[in-house]
Amino acid sequence: MGSFVLRNLFLFNFILICTKAEWFSSLGQMEDLVYDELDLITSLKEYIKAEEAKLDNIKKIAERFQHISENARSNMDKYLGHPVNQYRLVRRLATEWADMEDIINENVAEVFLANLTQKQSHFPGEEDVKGTAEAIMRLQDTYRLDTHDVARGIIKGLQSNQSLTADDCFHIGRTAYLERDFYHCRLWMNEVLNQQEKGLTYSRFDVLDHFSYCTAQGGNIQKAYEITKEMLQIDPSVDRIRGNHEHYRQLLGERKRGDDGDVDEFQQSKRQTEYPSTPERVDYERLCRGEGIHIPPSVERKLKCYLYTNNGHPRLLLQPVKLEELWHSPHLVRFHGIMSDKEIAMIKSLAKPRLRRATVQNPVTGVLEFAHYRVSKSAWLKDEDHPVIKRVCQRISDVTGLSMETAEELQIANYGVGGQYEPHFDYSRKSDFGKFDDEVGNRIATFLTYMSDVEQGGSTVFLHPGIAVRPMKGSAVFWYNLLPSGAGDERTRHAACPVLTGVKWVSNKWIHERDQEFRRTCKTNIKADNRIF
Repeated sequence: MGSFVLRNLFLFNFILICTKAEWFSSLGQMEDLVYDELDLITSLKEYIKAEEAKLDNIKKIAERFQHISENARSNMDKYLGHPVNQYRLVRRLATEWADMEDIINENVAEVFLANLTQKQSHFPGEEDVKGTAEAIMRLQDTYRLDTHDVARGIIKGLQSNQSLTADDCFHIGRTAYLERDFYHCRLWMNEVLNQQEKGLTYSRFDVLDHFSYCTAQGGNIQKAYEITKEMLQIDPSVDRIRGNHEHYRQLLGERKRGDDGDVDEFQQSKRQTEYPSTPERVDYERLCRGEGIHIPPSVERKLKCYLYTNNGHPRLLLQPVKLEELWHSPHLVRFHGIMSDKEIAMIKSLAKPRLRRATVQNPVTGVLEFAHYRVSKSAWLKDEDHPVIKRVCQRISDVTGLSMETAEELQIANYGVGGQYEPHFDYSRKSDFGKFDDEVGNRIATFLTYMSDVEQGGSTVFLHPGIAVRPMKGSAVFWYNLLPSGAGDERTRHAACPVLTGVKWVSNKWIHERDQEFRRTCKTNIKADNRIF
């Protein structure tokens, strides 16, 4: 618009200069000038109006961003603990700030552009948007969340100050579509239609196109047929849609002649590719939801809570730790008050600059790689990094009675959007490619400390006992990974449930076999069970 006006102004001035002496002698020609000027004024007003509209739009966006950021700053943990806020934050920084740059374009102050360009270098990208969309769908599966509630910003009754736009819902549905996750694709495309496509930058035809394909792949041919029928009413010229419509019509005719009808959509396509519904996964998700957890009275009678000094350890005599038995076999215990709030704050401040996406070791190749089943960032801290690290590790040695000489560094983990770690063992099995060095031995025990409370989700579940341990700030869960014989205890298979709302910080201290020879009592029976004390 600006270049158009300037071009017209230049032409207008050029005409005036070339014919200035003759304009007054012809009113007819001057009448043309009036119309030319009126055209220029109209163009100028359109330019001003466009600039004002652009500034009003920028102001509205800036006010909206400021409102969201101020709400976030007032209670950072609560804000970042809500998955809808997490998705909106990542998508806003990945795309909406880039849109702002396009709006402002060359008319923006150079200082702002330079600042924006600098910040965009570390903003989330499309891969982050994809990851947060997948996390939303993962939470839907694990905690059986209603799509419409999630879109409105409601997670198990907890209301966000934001909701997902029709455009957001389309992008989540398209992420599912590209991953061939037809179940969630249908859910989210249907939600776009429920929102009557308000604020959608794509056409209704685009939404229906994705919706029909995913519906057909899910087995509901009748619904897919009806959707393609509507699409042909919008644009009957698309050969592909006409072909699909005819194909679905033929399939429906065949089913009427003898088939049993549509298959159950949920069973047909519920994350069969990336998240297969194995019996273990069903149990894992059930425990994460807190369903079916029952401690038999015969077991519960054996579980105790008491003050613990580890046989009168000098550093525990004056300040014993509170011990809670969680399960008898395998023996799982929780220590309360292992870390103070000040210690936790210091450890988090040391870890934050070092956080990197957590990896897992491929059991076949031994290569460290990212995996969808472990969504967190981690950092490793040494005793010499700070006196607090050394003090905490010494405390772990005091309460467990185990040496830290061959233990791994303290790992700090912060779980991301829908952060989880699916069922796994902490010890290395004989079949694993990358086994631990003989000089340190296998991971004999795990000391897992919760460095935050979590509003909803985020429990540690143990599949064999069938129990879930809720995060409790400052407490730690301890168990032996290896039996007294040195064999791995398969009953210690555990998982970190997806964080639904809240922020989850934990620390892990993996303790190894070597240097424990005189600290862990040997058993004469090779089939002896694990007992911590």
